[in-house]
Amino acid sequence: MVLKLVRYSPRIISQIRFESSIPKKYVETLETSLSTIRQTDSSEIEGTQLPHVIEPFHHKNSYRVTDSKGLALLYETLDSRMEILARVKPNDECFIFPYNHRRFTFSELKQQVDEFAQNLLNLGFQKGDRLAIMLPDIPEINIAILACASIGVIAVLLNPAYQLVETEYMLKKTKAKGLIILESVKNYRHYQIISRICPEIEHRIKGGLIAKSLPDLRHVIVANLSGKYETIVDTRYKGSWSFGELSTFNLTPLPKPIVQPEDPFVLLFTSGTTGIPKAATVSQFSLQNTINLGSALHGSYQSSRNLCSPVPIFHTFGLVLGCISPLILANKVVIPSYRKDTLATLKAIEKEKCTAINGAPFIYSSLLSHPKRKDHDLSSLEIALIGASSAHSKFVRLIKDELKVKSVIIGYGMTETASSGTMTKVTDVEENEKHAYESIGIPFPYTECKVCDTKTGLVVPHDVDGELYMRGYHIMKEYWDEPQRTAEAIDKNGWFKTGDIVSMDKDGYLYYKSRAQEVVTKNGVSIYPSDIERFLIMHDAIANIYAFGYPDEYSGEELCAWIKLKEGVKDVTANDILEYCKDKIAVFKIPKYVKFVDEFPINATGKAQKSEMRTQMLHDLHNMPVDNLWKIN
Repeated sequence: MVLKLVRYSPRIISQIRFESSIPKKYVETLETSLSTIRQTDSSEIEGTQLPHVIEPFHHKNSYRVTDSKGLALLYETLDSRMEILARVKPNDECFIFPYNHRRFTFSELKQQVDEFAQNLLNLGFQKGDRLAIMLPDIPEINIAILACASIGVIAVLLNPAYQLVETEYMLKKTKAKGLIILESVKNYRHYQIISRICPEIEHRIKGGLIAKSLPDLRHVIVANLSGKYETIVDTRYKGSWSFGELSTFNLTPLPKPIVQPEDPFVLLFTSGTTGIPKAATVSQFSLQNTINLGSALHGSYQSSRNLCSPVPIFHTFGLVLGCISPLILANKVVIPSYRKDTLATLKAIEKEKCTAINGAPFIYSSLLSHPKRKDHDLSSLEIALIGASSAHSKFVRLIKDELKVKSVIIGYGMTETASSGTMTKVTDVEENEKHAYESIGIPFPYTECKVCDTKTGLVVPHDVDGELYMRGYHIMKEYWDEPQRTAEAIDKNGWFKTGDIVSMDKDGYLYYKSRAQEVVTKNGVSIYPSDIERFLIMHDAIANIYAFGYPDEYSGEELCAWIKLKEGVKDVTANDILEYCKDKIAVFKIPKYVKFVDEFPINATGKAQKSEMRTQMLHDLHNMPVDNLWKIN
């Protein structure tokens, strides 16, 4: 095979670091090569062939590793980054929470994180212990996460909307020593949930919990929305600490444990759409380089200087941009609300003059359709970042046109990959519109991607569909306490199997097709629901559409489409959809059932839940006729 080789200088090569998830033999080979090159003058290595940066010259196989162009992987702890920023940019703001008028500079953040961390040590938390954090987007969630990072305690991030069953399962699974919850307000009833799981809490002193159902749990800490904590003990939450009690520290500081960048940092539960949720173990090294390399790849570092992040921080996408990015980019992050609130997002962008926004497609859909959008000045926005779910090209163009941003950046990542993977670039829109609007981008630097046949596991040619495999700094360490499921996900050579069907073009850009388990098999023929979605979204009357399969006794599976019409459109029928499809797509791809809806079921990050649609569809089919459910003959 003819190979093309990329050249590096000794200075750049000396900065390269390796994540521990890379196979030992592979690392030793590279380190030997690097050791030789580091001792070599740059004039002597012109044209030197380096084994870790080779790529196919003729570009026939669907494998890609992006040229790092001199970028170095960060090998630091978040605590050290915070310490530096508190010293060199003490008065620069890093976090703004408009809904409760709380603002933090780097020096203020450092002080609050340090004091909370010291209190955790004083309560007996040690490196490797787990602290579950079940909070919405309030300042306390970032303070707690970064305090854990500074002393090596593993943060377990839980969706604050979890109820009794999910909460008990995840606390047991992780053997959490502590739990931070929100006061009883709005729809949050965390203390009541814990009281039902551990009734002993109402008869124990704070820090002395011994519960039969959760034998590892010792501390329950209660935060509030206002951030104002009274000195008077709140008798509603017996046996628990107030977050305010742990936000100041007046004792002799205890020495911090030694923390390495590759140590376990957070446990992030997968959405569990295919079974019991798994806890991905992710390091500081992975998360900080997602920001470091992602910012360099998309090419709009300056536009990210003032970011509006309405994505929940307990989700990896929100964690990366809503909590960690200021420590890497020294930028400012605006968290518009502790709950889904489109109007609050609009107000925050206008007031804080945000230059960038990140979110799932659902968040942008809510922004664009909000009746008061045009009452707010959003002209400060320069870029929009889309992640957490796939988006149609028509919708991506709509975001760009309606928000009048310079660029829309599309990113692909997973919980297991520290929200990293692939991303489009600012320049794509000028160089190739297909890349800009239809692809999910190229791999991050230092990230390998290949597309493999789902049966043989062999790399497929370009423009052929297959499962996406990834390898690099960003891959999780493991599924917590699940070696078998970890081995199934990460092969012996360090490749993570994403379970997503994609294709790769000759330029290395990837195109998302479907989750592997969402592929519909009708009469033995595989159909990607995304094909139907991309086609139907072009209909002038359709605002959004999701297609999925459901069991059928004759064909094995059939297709159904849930369609949301544009505002004011009411006269579209299933027959209109049929006529639109005729002679434009294959007959077997035309949905058998169409349901017109006002909204789609979504999870906390705005990702459409096709499993819920399928369940509802099966219910509807057994209870025909149903309003707005149409069968296409």
